[in-house]
Amino acid sequence: MRRFLVAIFLSLSTLFLVSEIRALDLFEEAMAAKASGDAERALRLFEECIAEGKRVLDAFWEAGLLLLEEGKYRRAFELSERAIPVFSAHLEAHPEDHVNWFRLGYIFELRSSTGYFREWESARTCLTRALEHSPENSFYLLHLGYVLYKMGEGEEAEETLRGILLREPLNFEARYWLAVVLESERKYREAEEELRFLLEHAPEGFGRLKEIERLLRKVERKG
Repeated sequence: MRRFLVAIFLSLSTLFLVSEIRALDLFEEAMAAKASGDAERALRLFEECIAEGKRVLDAFWEAGLLLLEEGKYRRAFELSERAIPVFSAHLEAHPEDHVNWFRLGYIFELRSSTGYFREWESARTCLTRALEHSPENSFYLLHLGYVLYKMGEGEEAEETLRGILLREPLNFEARYWLAVVLESERKYREAEEELRFLLEHAPEGFGRLKEIERLLRKVERKG
């Protein structure tokens, strides 16, 4: 009888261990499916993570990015409706978590970029909170500069983007958006200088070269 009970205990222990390993590996399995190009399987596994409460914020984030990559915008925005209250609750309990402040800000930014939502102020608030805990994060600052530009606050956007370039003069993305902001402020000569710098120094693989050339022609006509 004792041997039987020991065997049952060992079987149950093994079952719980397998279950725990499965839960821990679920997110990694989803990421592997995503990396292999199996988007639907990855999305299904991310949903399992969310349902089981395993790395929920990461699962929401990666699933949302994947839906956008796949061009499934309606599903992405439906997912964002579920994600926002979860991120918000987490950040209320963990206000120091700058990574997820950024993520929530980026969700608001993307939603606002569609024109269907007007959540720029929410995006700004989240990015500002992220920067409170990571003040020199150029990635966060870049997104804040973009959000400020979209809000029509050109001077503040310009100041934010110039701050990045003081530390990282070869941050081509920040320099491109600075040129965009300068053009919007009718500072055509300054915008032209930034665009010419980009054409001279940006690598061939920089994805905005056509946009730079197009914007340069525009500022040359206006200037």
